[in-house]
Amino acid sequence: MSQIHNHNIFGQLRTELNRTFPERRNVIEGSLAAVLAQEHVLMLGPPGTAKSALVRTIASAFSGVYFERLLTKFSTPEELFGPISLRALEQDRFARVVTGKLPEAEFCFLDEVFKSNSAILNSLLTLMNERLFHNDGAPIRTPLVSMFGASNELPEGRELEALFDRFMVRFDMQYILRPSNLRTMLLMPEPATTVRIGMSDLRAAQAGARAVTVTDDTVEALINIREGLRQEGFSISDRRLKKSLGLVRAVAFMADQPQTSPEDLLCLVDSLWREPKERTKVQQIVGKVADPVSIQAQEVLDAALELSQRIEQARQQDRKTFIGLAAQSLDMFAQQQSKLLELSKQAGRRASALLSDVSQEIDGLKTEYARAVSIGLGLKR
Repeated sequence: MSQIHNHNIFGQLRTELNRTFPERRNVIEGSLAAVLAQEHVLMLGPPGTAKSALVRTIASAFSGVYFERLLTKFSTPEELFGPISLRALEQDRFARVVTGKLPEAEFCFLDEVFKSNSAILNSLLTLMNERLFHNDGAPIRTPLVSMFGASNELPEGRELEALFDRFMVRFDMQYILRPSNLRTMLLMPEPATTVRIGMSDLRAAQAGARAVTVTDDTVEALINIREGLRQEGFSISDRRLKKSLGLVRAVAFMADQPQTSPEDLLCLVDSLWREPKERTKVQQIVGKVADPVSIQAQEVLDAALELSQRIEQARQQDRKTFIGLAAQSLDMFAQQQSKLLELSKQAGRRASALLSDVSQEIDGLKTEYARAVSIGLGLKR
């Protein structure tokens, strides 16, 4: 049996990616689940947030054929699907030469994906949904595993809504917050991973993920989540809910579990919002049903990061205020770690892993600001 059937190889890849791309834990976890579930990923946010670098690194880890393109309103189908074959034209056929283009790719990154025009859009939708490309009317089955799209803004217009809906997982990516993580990123060589998972092993893992049993309590929890979302005015299609179970199976598979549990539904936080500002409310609704401990842990981390953001703003404005806030933060970080310790007493497998990650993150913040305070008070150089 291939080593890929052991979740450890995915754990190694996840660890390496988290080390290489700081402050991208949710994006990495969700992207790997999407690859296992053969779903597509959308990354919203400003340029320069390592979107393309992360996708390239994931594609290289799986040794997949990779295609990348920046779209503009002037982009032509030739750029994505290949030039018209002159030989075919001589035979009154309208066929494209797809060599080296999107129809041959296993992983794809389309930057400014919502710049797609109508000449590109229909072929793109069919390729994403059915993994087919119609070349001179003949359907070609494509090897596409996952398409990653990036955009600075949400789509406008009915045509683009269909494209937006094809992305099962969505992330709002912003610039790195912590100075220590920024330093790590600046000094790090070009992103790479030593973990290699061949495409045949990936296909076997995808089959393993599909074989994970979805339990009745998982389905019941998902129905309750939908009801909670509806009460808050969210409209989630039946199709998206059904497809979301592929992600849930993938998360259970990566945790080396033969069946799902309600806490695996927490991965849907980044699948069920329409606009980034809705994410917090979706997280509360999903977490209350799926995994209250993980949600509380995430809220602790969010509070710690919000505090860090205030400290960093003070660093830019007033040294005395910065040192004062940094000193006050040490007690707050210690209180947050105590809360995490209490939460760990009632944590399931997924929550335990998250609690460990959050505790390390807060410990890093505490160490960083303790050093800043010592230097500011002249106690350390």
